Amino acid sequence: MNELGIDILNGSKVIIAKERVNKPMDSCGESKNIVQGEYNIDCPFCRGNESMVPEETFIIEEDNNWVSKSVINKYPILDDDISNQLYGRHEVMVETYRHDGNFYNMKNNEFYNMFIMYKDRYESLMDERGIKYVCIFKNYLRQAGASLMHPHSQIISLPLIPPELEREYEICRDYYEKMGINMYEHIISQEIKEDKRVIYNSDEFLVFMPQVSRFVGETIILLKKNKYFEEIKNDELKELSYIFETYFKNMYKENGNCPFNIYIHTHPLNEGEMYKKTFNIHIHIVPRKFNLGGFELSTGFYVSCGNVEEIIKKLKFK
Repeated sequence: MNELGIDILNGSKVIIAKERVNKPMDSCGESKNIVQGEYNIDCPFCRGNESMVPEETFIIEEDNNWVSKSVINKYPILDDDISNQLYGRHEVMVETYRHDGNFYNMKNNEFYNMFIMYKDRYESLMDERGIKYVCIFKNYLRQAGASLMHPHSQIISLPLIPPELEREYEICRDYYEKMGINMYEHIISQEIKEDKRVIYNSDEFLVFMPQVSRFVGETIILLKKNKYFEEIKNDELKELSYIFETYFKNMYKENGNCPFNIYIHTHPLNEGEMYKKTFNIHIHIVPRKFNLGGFELSTGFYVSCGNVEEIIKKLKFK
């Protein structure tokens, strides 16, 4: 029997239709899109092609060669003119110099460099005048919105709080006012107690699949402690690197070279300490097995199918 559920993190209404997982469809593996070769002469993000990209804003070097770097986005979403109402900085964070690198084959140290870069660029952009939110996200493969195949993420500073985050903040604030505790503390306690949807659990992080989610196989990496993104310590970034390396190895075994999106939800900037009490940083990993169709776009409902517990068994690790 199909059911109506609520995504607890953002309040979205989700129709749970498990039988639809059996509908015929092409594989999401996109194996034909697996990139070959460490260097591509036409790629602006490859080492050796530095003349193709705009100004570099951050570099990590090893043996006198860069291994990760961030550059100004040549085609920004927002205007970098501070007099513009939609002012913001938009950078591309090149995760590794390897053209054939991706989250399914990157090593622990590559993920660590990436997270060091994320934190540095976040701290830089958050200090700009008038900025209320800094958005970090990644698209992998065309089906998930990527325009270039070289491994990269993006970071954008925004002069306003995005609607998706406004909803999450409001849900957390309402929960805190009604229950007197942080909603994420309740989620952590319940997920660990039930132990049905937990993929990984430690002192610092909980990795789990929500019982109800807008997207099939969506995974949440939740920081257990109340802290701002710029307060995350290097030891925590090292553990996060281990989580990413292990999770994506397991995900590849299950789904192959599947497209995905990643986005990090952090606190609003310059909005007071209340948000720190009510909101915890978390990372969304969204496999793009299914695209949104006409029903979702026309109604605002989401349709979820598949057995979460079965997926989790194949992704779980310590």
